[in-house]
Amino acid sequence: MHKNWNKCKKQLATLWFIGGGIIFFIIFLQTILGHYGNDVREAWEWILPTIMPNLSLIIGVFVMDSMSNEDKKRSVDRFLFKLSLILSTFYLITVLLTILLEPFSNITTVQLMKLSNLWLGPFQGLVSASLGAFFIRVKKCES
Repeated sequence: MHKNWNKCKKQLATLWFIGGGIIFFIIFLQTILGHYGNDVREAWEWILPTIMPNLSLIIGVFVMDSMSNEDKKRSVDRFLFKLSLILSTFYLITVLLTILLEPFSNITTVQLMKLSNLWLGPFQGLVSASLGAFFIRVKKCES
């Protein structure tokens, strides 16, 4: 089964920009409200590499598509799309929960952020691999 490339691409972009935007906004608010104290740099050094690589990949694909003269009728493998969508959703939820559950932890904020790399690092690798496979494995529709 195949799905429309542009529709799937837009769904993934929407998920990542809304999810990433919410996470960014929370970190921004916490920074402004002094939640991180002297550890502001560590908080931003944690969040930016957590969400920016995949957002950059998605923007790069949109830019390349806008510059391309190719026919825009393409399809993608439904499994790869769903895998990317599900992994991305759970990854963004996991990042958000790491931030939101921090007040209930006995670990300091910075320690929790460093510790979370144990589960977020491998998870991000899976998400990035699925997104890369999704964006690379595009088939032109035959008319």
